[in-house]
Formats: sequence, C-alpha cells, structure tokens
Amino acid sequence: MEFLFGKPENFVADRMKKYSHDIFKTNILGEKTAVLCGPNGNKFLFSNEQKLFTVFRPHPIQKLFRSYKTNAPAPPVEATPEDFLRTPGFFKPEALMRFLAKMDSITQQQLDIHWEGLSEVKVFPLSKTVTLTLACRFFLGIDNPERIATLVGHFDRVTLGMHSIILNVPGTIFYRANKAAAAIRKELVNVIKEKKAAMTSGAPIQDILSHLIVAADPNGNFTPEAVIADMMMGLIVAGYSTVSTTITFFMKYVGENPDVYNRVLSGNMSRPGPAL
Repeated sequence: MEFLFGKPENFVADRMKKYSHDIFKTNILGEKTAVLCGPNGNKFLFSNEQKLFTVFRPHPIQKLFRSYKTNAPAPPVEATPEDFLRTPGFFKPEALMRFLAKMDSITQQQLDIHWEGLSEVKVFPLSKTVTLTLACRFFLGIDNPERIATLVGHFDRVTLGMHSIILNVPGTIFYRANKAAAAIRKELVNVIKEKKAAMTSGAPIQDILSHLIVAADPNGNFTPEAVIADMMMGLIVAGYSTVSTTITFFMKYVGENPDVYNRVLSGNMSRPGPAL
C-alpha cells in the first residue's frame, strides 16, 4: 500500500537503508518481489536474463493480455511476440531505415494538425497521439486518424491497469483497464478480419500484423485471431507509454536549455554544450 499510494523512490530508499543497499525482498501489489538496487544490481539482472532469471508477467498483465486463456497457465518464455517478429526482421537497422521517411512524414503531419499556429501546446497528449499513430501505421497498417484517436484513451487506461491491484469492480483502475482492454481487443479483431479480407484480395504483406496472420506452427496451424489481438495489444502498449514519456521529457529539457534547442534546430551538434 505504501508503494501504491506513496512515492516509489521513497519506498525503495527506506528499505535500502533498513535492509540492504544491494537487495531486499518485499510485497508489491500482491506479488512477492525481490528488488535489486543500484547499477550493479541492474547489470547483474540484465546480463543474466534467460540464465539465472526468466520473464515473469505480473498478474494484472496476465489478466489483461490473455483473455483467451483466462484459466490457463502462463505460456512458456519462448512463446512471445518477439519470436514472430524475428523472422521478418522488422527491427533490424536496415529495415528501420526504410521506415524513417514515412515516420518523419507522419510526425510532421501530426505537428501541423496539433501544433502549427497555436501559442501553447500540451506535449504529452501530442506525443501519445504521434506514438500511437506510428505504431498503428507500421504494426497494424492502419492509417485512419479518427480510428486511432478513439484508441488513445483506451491505451492510457490499460497502461495504468498494468500496475494496479486486481479489483475488478466499477470505479477501480483495474476495472477501467479491463473494459479498455476489451474495447481494444474488439477493435483489433475487426482490423484482423479486414486485413485477412484485403490479403485474400491480393494486398501485400507489409506490416507486422500481416506476418502474424500468415505465420503457422510446425503442424500448419495458424494463430487464432484472439491470440493475435492480445499479442498486438501487448506489443503496442510496450512502446506506447515509454516512448511518449521519453519524447515529453526530451521536449521539457530541450525547452529549458535554449542553447541545446538552437543547436538541435540548426542541426549542429558538434560543439560541446550543457548536459541534458
């Protein structure tokens, strides 16, 4: 409860003083948790992933993202969206280079719509719209501003619900997140059906969703639509909040450092300047 309603940094700092500056165990949102502290702890954790540590998804995430297997155990670590994404190579540098021009065009378009001519702009809502627009375009093949706009609020609620107490009664964070996840899932199933119809008519396979639709296991079985919908929702959520928050802080710190802002604007980053 202290972690949930207080400041997380104080929660951690107090226990580091009381127990250990390296590691301590506690209970966060109903999950037994070991907290590794400091750069050495982080290095140890991330250098031993899949060796001494395996992926665990907290129970709120399991509930929100595996609707099609409500009572089923967690899938093995290997059965993740990343396995499907490695084959097409979407995130290889050479592949990303092909997308840069279109990403730049979409970003400028969003700035023209939401920024141009205004005396004041709220960066965080804009960054969320830009991030979700890019994700929908390159992950799902959706290029419909109205359709994307309806999803922003849903993804906000799901992001909050991922780190909440599982209390599925009206008025709670998890209840709202569960409703939002159902709405996103329903919309994604509609997109999947549309994508299948388009591919049947000869549309090219050029986004991640298309590859997930045609991917088959060794027995020739295709992935069910409900599974694909949850996988795509998880993939978009994973980059939605973190990227938009990073963009917002970038804008904040650049705005507070005019010298850096001017050098970014001019494209001249060669000479030293104040650290952000």
